Amino acid sequence: MSCGAPLSPTCPTCGTQNPPGAKFCIECGTGLGAGGSGVVAPPPGPTAQPPPAPGMAAQGAPAAQGGALFGGQLPGVAAPAWGPPVAGALPEERRKATVLFADLFGYTAVAERMDPEAVKSIIDRALRRLGQEVVRYGGSVDKYIGDNVMAVFGAPVAHEDDPERAVRAGLAMQAAMEEINQDIAAAAGGSFSLRVGINSGDVLAGQVGDGYTVMGDAVNVASRLQAAARPGSVTVGGITHRLTRGAIEYDELEPLTLKGKSEPVAAWEAVRVLVPGPATRNARIGVPLIGREDEAALLLSLFERVGRESRPHLVTVIGQAGVGKSRLLRELAAQIGGRPEKPAFRVGHCPAYGAGLAYWALGEILRGQFELVDTDDSELAWAKLLRGVESVVSDAETDEPPERIAATIARPLGIEPPAEHAMATGVHELDDPQQIRDRLFSAVRSLVEAVSRQRPVVIALEDIHWADEGMLDLIEYLARWVRGPALIVCMARDELLDRRPGWGGGRRNATTIALEPLSQDETRELVAALLPNGNGNGMNGPAELVPQVAERSAGNPLFAEEMVNRIREEGSQDVQTLPETVHAVLAARLDSLSAPERRVLQHASVVGQTFWEGSLAGIEQEEGIDLQEALTALQEKDLVVPSAGSRLAGEHEYAFKHVLIRDVAYSTLPKSLRAWKHAQVGGFIEERAADRSEGVVAMVADHYGRAAALGADAEIEASELERINHKALSALEAAGDAAASLYSNQEALSHYETALSLRRELDPGTRARIAEKLDDVALRLGRVDQATDVWEQCLDFHRREEDLARVGDLHRKIGAGLWHKGDREGSIEHYQKGIDLLKDGPPCLELVRLYEEAASLYMHTGDTDACSAASATRSALARTWSARSSWGGSPIRPRRSAPCSLSAITWRSQRPTTRALALPTKRRSSSPNRRATFPPRSSSTPRLPNLPPTAATGRASSGRPRHPAASPSARASPASSASRT
Repeated sequence: MSCGAPLSPTCPTCGTQNPPGAKFCIECGTGLGAGGSGVVAPPPGPTAQPPPAPGMAAQGAPAAQGGALFGGQLPGVAAPAWGPPVAGALPEERRKATVLFADLFGYTAVAERMDPEAVKSIIDRALRRLGQEVVRYGGSVDKYIGDNVMAVFGAPVAHEDDPERAVRAGLAMQAAMEEINQDIAAAAGGSFSLRVGINSGDVLAGQVGDGYTVMGDAVNVASRLQAAARPGSVTVGGITHRLTRGAIEYDELEPLTLKGKSEPVAAWEAVRVLVPGPATRNARIGVPLIGREDEAALLLSLFERVGRESRPHLVTVIGQAGVGKSRLLRELAAQIGGRPEKPAFRVGHCPAYGAGLAYWALGEILRGQFELVDTDDSELAWAKLLRGVESVVSDAETDEPPERIAATIARPLGIEPPAEHAMATGVHELDDPQQIRDRLFSAVRSLVEAVSRQRPVVIALEDIHWADEGMLDLIEYLARWVRGPALIVCMARDELLDRRPGWGGGRRNATTIALEPLSQDETRELVAALLPNGNGNGMNGPAELVPQVAERSAGNPLFAEEMVNRIREEGSQDVQTLPETVHAVLAARLDSLSAPERRVLQHASVVGQTFWEGSLAGIEQEEGIDLQEALTALQEKDLVVPSAGSRLAGEHEYAFKHVLIRDVAYSTLPKSLRAWKHAQVGGFIEERAADRSEGVVAMVADHYGRAAALGADAEIEASELERINHKALSALEAAGDAAASLYSNQEALSHYETALSLRRELDPGTRARIAEKLDDVALRLGRVDQATDVWEQCLDFHRREEDLARVGDLHRKIGAGLWHKGDREGSIEHYQKGIDLLKDGPPCLELVRLYEEAASLYMHTGDTDACSAASATRSALARTWSARSSWGGSPIRPRRSAPCSLSAITWRSQRPTTRALALPTKRRSSSPNRRATFPPRSSSTPRLPNLPPTAATGRASSGRPRHPAASPSARASPASSASRT
C-alpha cells in the first residue's frame, strides 16, 4: 500500500490488499482465513469488485445434531437443526442491520429503444458500478433484482457506524450516476436516475434457499422508502436518521404512507455529508473529567517535556471503544489551548472503511493546517496549499523548496499540481514506489519541523488501529526523525498490538497509556453529572437511576453517556434496553473475534453472566472447536475471566467481564435456538447437581422457564414444546416451594406466576394447586384482594370436585384474608361455612385449624364465650385425631405461623392488588352442595358443636383488628397448612 509491493493477505472475494494480521477484509468484511489471523472465517458474500452476481455464497442446510450442545440433554428433546456451518456457510442470527435499496429509474424508456442483450449489458455495468460503492463503505451486495440493488450493512460483519456507512454509500451511488449516464448516453442516447431507500432495524440473517440474506420489517420498510423516494435522492427512515444526523445533513419530509404499513412512516432526505471522514461523537459540554486525572497530568507533562527538550515524543493511548480516549485528548487540547505559545493542535482520523483512503488522517491534518475545503476547485486548492507551505517553510530551513514540498504532499490530498510545477520539481519523474514513499515522508517531516520552529506541535491521530500500513509507517518515521518539539498522540484499541506487536516498544521517546474502565464510584459520579438533578431524591427518579446505570455500564464512560442520553430523550426509567450506539460498538467487537471465539461466547451467553466449562463441552465435537484454546484467547482479550469458586462441584466456572458483551452475544441467537439451549442448560445443571439440587433449583427453573417462553414464540414443534413445558412447570413449582419455605416471598411469587403463565393447557387440578400456593405467598406480601379473589375461584373448582377437605381449608384461608381487611362478618361467615362442611365427618386437620383460628378470631372480637367453646372443641377434636394417629397419623401440635392464617398476616402500607385467575368452569352433574355428598358422621366421633349463634354479631373490639394473642392454642397454622393434608 505504501511501497507498491503486494500486501498480505489479499481478500479472496474483492481482491483488496489488507494489513498483515487482519481477520476481515477492510473493504468488504470477508473473513481472510489463514492469510490473516489463521482462523478460517466463512465469506460473507460475493463482494467482488464489482460484485459479480447477486446473493451470497451458497450455504448448505444445517444438519441436525445428535448430541446436546451443553453436555446435558433434555430427555426426549432433540437438539435443534443448528450445528456447525458447512464450508462457506454462516449461522442464522438476529442482527441490527441497515438495508439499502437502489433502483434505476428510467429503465423502461431506455429498454424500449434497444436490443435486450444491449440492455442487459448496460444494466449489468450500471449495477456493478453501484455495487462498488457498497463495497467501498464496508457493505455487502445482497442481491440484484432486475434493475434494483439490495445491499446490507451490519451482516454478516457489523461495524460501529453501519447506518452512516449506508448513507454515505447511497450518496456516493448518486454521485456515480454521472459516470454511469455517460456510458448510457453513448450507447442509447438516454439516461437513468437513481432512487435510494435506507432503513435500519432488527433482522434475521441467515440462509434462504442457497443464499445468505436478511429478513424482517426493516427490509420491507427500506424497499418501500426506495419506491417512494424522489429520483436522484436518498431517503432514510427514523432510526437511520437518528444515528447519522451528526454526520449527514437532512431535509425532513412529510410522513410517507407506505404499502403494508398501518401508520405513516417518518422519513428524511439526505442532502450531503457534513464531514468528509468518519463522524465523531458529540461530546457533552460541562461534564468534568472523572477518573482520568493521572493520565491527563501525564499527557500534559509529556507536552511540556517536548517543549523543553525540543524533540518528538510518541504517546499511544490504548483502550477499548468508549473507555475515554477521545475525552482524554479533548482535555489535553483544553489545557494547552490557552497557553501564550499557542501550540498547533492538529487532529486526524483513520476511518474503518476503504483501502482507497490511504493516508486519510494525514490528509485531514494538512487540510486543517492549510484551510482546504471540499468546495475548492483544483486550482484554488493548489494555490492555498502552495501559499500555506511557503508561509511556514523557507529556503534557509530546508533543502527542499516549498514548491517541491507542496507538489509532493498534494498527492494524498487528491490535488493535482499544475504541470509546470510537477515538471520543475521532478515529482512525477519517479517510477519506484519506494522512492515516492520516501519523498512523501521527507516532505511531511520537513513541514512538521518547519511548523515546530514557530510553536510546539501536537499531532493527534484517532483510531490508528484502522490506519493503513503506510500511515503507521509514517507515524513511526516522524517519531524517530523529526527534529523539533512535536508531540504525536495516537488513540488505538488493542487490535493495534495484534498488527504491530512492537509498536513504540524499546524507545526512550515513546510512552504507552492503557485506559481501564472506571471504578464503580467514579462511574456513579459521572452518571450523576450527566443526569439532570442526578444527586436528587424521588421515587424512581435520577437518584435511583444513578447506581443502576453505573452498574450496567460497567465503568465504560461512553456506554454510561449513551444510556443517559436514551433515558433523557425517551423520558423512561429503563436501564436494561441497550442504546443502538452501544449495541453497535459491542457487536463490532464480537465480529472482530475469530469464528470459534465468537461461537463460544454465544453458547456461553445462554448459560448466563457466569458459565461452566462443562456446559460448553458439546461444541468441541459438534463444531470442531478447541474449547480450551478459545477460552484462553477470550481471557487474553479480557472478555471472560475465571471465577475463584464454582456453584457446581468439579466444574471450572467463568464469568463475562462485561455484562453487556453477554447481552449482545445472546441477542444474536434466534429465539428457537435460545429455547433449545436453555432447555439443555437446565438438563446440564440438573445432572451435575443431582445430590444437592435444592441449591440450584432456581437456576434450573429459570432456564426451563425461558425455554418454554421462547419456544412458544418460536413455534417449536408441539410435541417437543410440550416436553419442555412439562419440565418447566415441575421446575418452576419446585423453585416456588423452595423459595416459600425460606420466606423469600417475592421470588416464590415470581416462580408461581411464571408457571401459571406458560403457554400450555394446564389441567384444572394443577392450575388450582399452583394458584393456591401463589396466593398463600401473596397474602404474606399483603396482597389480600389478589389472594381472596383467586381462592374463591379455587373454591369453585374443589366444590365441583367434591373435595370437602380442600373446600373447608379454602374457607379458612378466605376468612383469614377477610379478617386482615377488617371484614369481621365476612371472615366469621367463611369460618362457619368451613366448619359446617366438615363437622359431620371424621376428624381432620383442616377442621382442627378452622376451630383454632375461629377461637383466635372470637378472642379478638371480645366474645370470650365463643372463644372458649371453639378452643374446647379444637382440643377435643385434636385428642381424637391424636388417638387415631397411632394407626399411621401424626399428632396435632399447636402451630407457630402460616402464610394464610391470622397470626401470620403482616400489615402492609401499600394498597393490595387484585389478580384474577381463570379457572375451569366445568361442573359435575351432581351438585357439590347436596348434603348427601358429605361424609357420614362416625358414631364413635363426638358431635362437634356449631359456633355459637352470637358469632356473626359478636362484640367487636375497638379499632382495627390486631394480631391474635401469642398463646399456643390461639396461634395460626404452620406453613404446611397451605397444602392439602
